[in-house]
Amino acid sequence: MRRIGGMFPLEPVREGTNGYLDSLGGDVLLMMSGRCAIYAALEDMGWKEPHTAYVPAYTCETVLSAYEKAGYRMIPYDIDPEEMRPVFRSGALDFSSVLNLCGYFGFCRYDCSFLSECRSRGITVLQDTTHSPFQVDPLADYAAGSLRKWMGVASGGVAVKRSGRFGINPLPPEKEHLEGRYKAFELRKDSLESGDSRYDEEASEVFWNTEMRLRGMFDAYAGDELSERIIESFDFEGMAELRRRNYQAVLDALGPENGYRVVFPSLQDSDVPSHFTVYADDRDGFRAYLSENGVSSTVYWPRTPLAESIEGFDEAFPGASYIYDHVVSIQIDQRYSVDDMRYLASVLNGYRP
Repeated sequence: MRRIGGMFPLEPVREGTNGYLDSLGGDVLLMMSGRCAIYAALEDMGWKEPHTAYVPAYTCETVLSAYEKAGYRMIPYDIDPEEMRPVFRSGALDFSSVLNLCGYFGFCRYDCSFLSECRSRGITVLQDTTHSPFQVDPLADYAAGSLRKWMGVASGGVAVKRSGRFGINPLPPEKEHLEGRYKAFELRKDSLESGDSRYDEEASEVFWNTEMRLRGMFDAYAGDELSERIIESFDFEGMAELRRRNYQAVLDALGPENGYRVVFPSLQDSDVPSHFTVYADDRDGFRAYLSENGVSSTVYWPRTPLAESIEGFDEAFPGASYIYDHVVSIQIDQRYSVDDMRYLASVLNGYRP
């Protein structure tokens, strides 16, 4: 049985440089993680009244924790489940100084005219590029995110200031966090070389212990030198091409949807998918079926503390509520072949709720 999913191994340092960081169009800081990158961008902005951020109701806790650490009040906006389109409200800009923008899973489907309105009103646009590292919007003032969902790298944070240079000095990399990241990579390598899944179990434990520790101690930590060399030499163009090929291979081989539906049913020229993402009616049963057939899946994300704190969240933000309760993501990255993707499609075609 084929296996799809699992932690990336550590990428090698390749010959030459790829020009990726220059392509982002501004001053770039390499940070330890995505939340470190977002926090660095917020710190660089300085204090601006009203110190309030207009943020997606469907997002990751780690994104909002950076705003919380920087002292922001947060106003959420809903997300339409149809291709995860943000539902912006112009009235919210009367009370906001920053817009947090996100293109989900490599598909940017937001209303660009709203960004123009933000810019005309002096509201800073911070684009979270964790899901879309190749699509920095020209109207964004800052971009920040992580490359860890795209490749095997210990420090994956990238922060971009589109105009001018950063005025902050990042902290040195945090040693204990990096030790945990590299230990998890070593265990993943042992698993791949030996075929012993016990190494993967240990790698997962080390990874999550390291991740949970980061949530309590993150700051504007810089990335490490090895990660910088990996990022500057990685074949991003080849990766993007393979991910697009793999995503399309799954779409081409899918039969009628049954108990699930594809969130993004077509590829546009600018799309570079991070995952193959669906909505499942019975998510627990669907994920169990995938696992039985060798396909790992992930839920991005559990509800954030902000969502949990809002009384009547399901009624006020029905789109985000639906996404939180039904979304499932499957890896279709550069490690996999077209045959692997056809296998994935056959598994999806065989699902019977």
